[in-house]
Amino acid sequence: MDLSSLNTRIDNTIFKNLRIGFIWASKISLITIMLITVVIWIDFFNTKNNDLLLTTVGFSIQALLFALGWLFFAHNKTLQHYRIVSSSYALLFGLTWGGAIINLNNLGHAYVIVEIVANLLFLVVLLSFYAYRTAVYLATIPILVFTTWYSIEDPRFDLLFALTKLAITIIIIESGRQLLFKWFTARIKQEHDNKRLLKQLAKISFTDQLTQINNRRFFDFAINKQIINAKHYHQPLSIILIDIDYFKLFNDNLGHVKGDMCLKSVATTIQNSLLRSSDTVSRYGGEEFVVLLPNTDNQGARCVAHRIQQNVASLAITHPNSDISQTVTVSQGIATLKANQLPSQLIDVADSYLYKAKELGRNQYYGT
Repeated sequence: MDLSSLNTRIDNTIFKNLRIGFIWASKISLITIMLITVVIWIDFFNTKNNDLLLTTVGFSIQALLFALGWLFFAHNKTLQHYRIVSSSYALLFGLTWGGAIINLNNLGHAYVIVEIVANLLFLVVLLSFYAYRTAVYLATIPILVFTTWYSIEDPRFDLLFALTKLAITIIIIESGRQLLFKWFTARIKQEHDNKRLLKQLAKISFTDQLTQINNRRFFDFAINKQIINAKHYHQPLSIILIDIDYFKLFNDNLGHVKGDMCLKSVATTIQNSLLRSSDTVSRYGGEEFVVLLPNTDNQGARCVAHRIQQNVASLAITHPNSDISQTVTVSQGIATLKANQLPSQLIDVADSYLYKAKELGRNQYYGT
């Protein structure tokens, strides 16, 4: 497994998960704070309380924060420093909810109400931020501090109860976070393995097993794609059809093992003769190869053919049955795409020029 690409995938998915979590937590918090505001106004409608208006203003500011957070994360699908942003928002989330708990307590609401709100928030934080431990604790620590303080202040409970409740809450939060994070990373690893396997299968299906260059299936796929691109961007496109001269005689007299070695050497040499990553060579069939040259006119293709001719000659593979040379040579047909030309028509032109090169004596390239 490619660990670097896996780590990158996990890191990218963490942010995507956090982004969705922040949006969801902001929505839930916004709805919750609005419901709390409505309830306390109904509850204190006939009760004079000087803190009610100030509390409502505080809740309104908090609701505005959640609304802005919702809009921010809904708009920003990619962030370069997402950990800093996530940590900052998580801390604001925890502090504002801690302030809301103080306000609820000041209004005379019971400890039970504070606990209900706090437990709801712990659940929201756990489900929303579990992919990033720092965000979980930046959001929960302020709430834990205030709820623990109220437990200590409540005359019904002693210090041991408050600290025990704090420890149990932290254990539950961390256990839940680890469980969710393990599930989260396991799913990413599974997806990563599946994509890697599909990539390997695609590579195998597009690779010639003998020469380890592209096969005919790859070429058929690539030429259709490149012709569409060439016509769309008004760029030239050329192909070179290559045939090893007198290869049948070479194979018959020296044996299939040396014939296979010859094919591998020529294939590797042609591939090494291509200087651009966009240029490809495929085994077209038997001893024939085809080179696909995007954004290349006829003159450029002739330069590539000349380089291939020289590089194959430099291999100096002995060919005792050739009528034109003592070493293995190649003949090449060059064709450049014309307007409204189909892939099959372009290949036919290259094939006719290949036969023309053979008629002229082989060990050369031909194309107009």
